[in-house]
Amino acid sequence: MHFELASDFVINDTLKPHVGDNFRVAAPGLPLHQCPDTGNAIYPKIMTTGSGNGIHEPAFFAKIVSMTGKDKPRVVYIGTPFFDREDKFESGTKSFRAIGCRIKRLMVAKECTTPSPEEMRRIIVDFPDVIVVSGGNSLFAMLRWQSIGLDLLIKEAALKGVVLCGGSAGCGCWFDTMQTDSLKPEACKLSERVLTELSAEERLNWSFVRISCMGYLNAFCVPHIDTKGTNEVARVDIAKKMLLDAQLESGMENPIIGFGVDELAGVVYEHGKVTIMSLGKRKNGIGEATCHILYVDQRREVMCIPLTPNTGEAATLEELIERAMRSVEALQSPLDLIVSEEISISHAVHRRGVSGAVDWGLIEATAPVKTTEADAPLVADQLPPLPPPPSHPHQRTPSNLLYSPAPLNIERIANDMNAITFEERCATPPPPPHTHQRTPSNLQYSPALHNIGRTSEDAHGINSCRNDHDKVPVGELPPPPAPSSVGLFHQGRMAAVVEQHNPNLPPLFPRGDLPAIKVCNSHSI
Repeated sequence: MHFELASDFVINDTLKPHVGDNFRVAAPGLPLHQCPDTGNAIYPKIMTTGSGNGIHEPAFFAKIVSMTGKDKPRVVYIGTPFFDREDKFESGTKSFRAIGCRIKRLMVAKECTTPSPEEMRRIIVDFPDVIVVSGGNSLFAMLRWQSIGLDLLIKEAALKGVVLCGGSAGCGCWFDTMQTDSLKPEACKLSERVLTELSAEERLNWSFVRISCMGYLNAFCVPHIDTKGTNEVARVDIAKKMLLDAQLESGMENPIIGFGVDELAGVVYEHGKVTIMSLGKRKNGIGEATCHILYVDQRREVMCIPLTPNTGEAATLEELIERAMRSVEALQSPLDLIVSEEISISHAVHRRGVSGAVDWGLIEATAPVKTTEADAPLVADQLPPLPPPPSHPHQRTPSNLLYSPAPLNIERIANDMNAITFEERCATPPPPPHTHQRTPSNLQYSPALHNIGRTSEDAHGINSCRNDHDKVPVGELPPPPAPSSVGLFHQGRMAAVVEQHNPNLPPLFPRGDLPAIKVCNSHSI
């Protein structure tokens, strides 16, 4: 006996008992037919989108036509998910009518309009180059097709090379399973009438369900994954819960893969390979519309990985899954992340550049990647021990920078190392030609200590008499400061400034780009 709805506006009680039914007509992911002699495999040709009428977008529509190999392909429209509504037929075939295609409409939502099996075969198998499936109630369509044998006729047409296309319900029906809103109260033929009779609370009182479908692509399909249902629940959140429940029920050794399709994204399946197309930004304006791989990792967390669209590359579903998993592994490795301590891992810079970086804009609120103790970046107390101190306390090398008593500018250090050799530093310089001339050899006896910028000027022989102390002969200079004084010398140059500074002196810091120098006691080295 054929399945048929008893009402055009009350469907929940009729459909709910069939949520767990099996509607597969093909082994998921395997070719429809493989010749035992030649080994040639026949896969279905599918072009589908996340939204119901997305196939009429120019880029998607042009792809469908090109897949048929004809300028004006013959079209069969199946509007069963929308209960064969006239208005949906008009909107669902507009682009084909615009280029002059011949179109036939198959109406099987009710027993009174369903043609004979022979007539259905002529319409579905013999006539078309393209079969278009509308959006709407997926569960009702699967039940109705199975009860009248239409699902097997569609498979026969696919074996002949007929292109299968559609959006929303016409997207998920080609996969092994799909997420659907078939149980919402307005998912019926008289949806507008139902909505006027429902209260706001009743409109929200429904849940998504996961159903089996025809099984051409071995994945759990989530159309409209970047949107919310009319119950104000994000489809991606429910998809993750469904996937996790299904995975735990079947066991972690049998991976179940989800395949989410944004509303403005398209999926081309030809010769057993998938190509991802995109019309640009998502409807919410965040990120580019694309498709997503969902899976449960070994920590029982659901990952949602966007695929890179519009590359023109065709890859098997297994290859896309492998890339998605590899990109997550890269993000979870500290060697492939540049992460600040003040930001979350969701803002990390991905350096590998493999196709399929994690789309945190879609998923970070619901399924962030959590670093384990083994994956966490090293902290200060976990760093390797410091290298031994240098052989000479005044020799600047990369190994003794860590022992520097004051923070030094590495660029300045590198320049110094290139300009002056170690032997030149250690050699005793000749006495100055004039007692009032400041040179690197007599700076340490000057009562007015200078910064590195002034020292650099004096080293080139510039005579700078800034105060009365400069006129004191060398023989009358005071002795060098005690070791506990504040001044500290490093490599023959001043590395710290005196604690007190004469306010009458002109500025001693002519170069504002010098780094700040920390004052410390000499015995703290």
